[in-house]
Amino acid sequence: MDSSEADHIAERAEEDVNTYQAKQGIGRKSDSTLESGVDEMVERKFPQAGEVRYGRVALPTGSDRKPIPEEEGGVRDARGRLAPAKLFEGPGGPEDKVYRE
Repeated sequence: MDSSEADHIAERAEEDVNTYQAKQGIGRKSDSTLESGVDEMVERKFPQAGEVRYGRVALPTGSDRKPIPEEEGGVRDARGRLAPAKLFEGPGGPEDKVYRE
């Protein structure tokens, strides 16, 4: 993505956020948005951003035991379990920490 494309995306995002409807939280909302509180339309507005996540995987925690999903770089150990967040601290990844132990 070049800088002009990034600027265009940023301008679109700013226009979208600065609408009266967005600021006041009014406007038509889907049933799923009303029930969950998550507006999945952002995937259509910003398709390059990825996907909308909600639930346990979307919550930030201070825990070092939370597993890192494979799509975010998490790896599985020999027993098929996802590596916990504490293995990703500091320089290097889980492989480096295993070598040091």
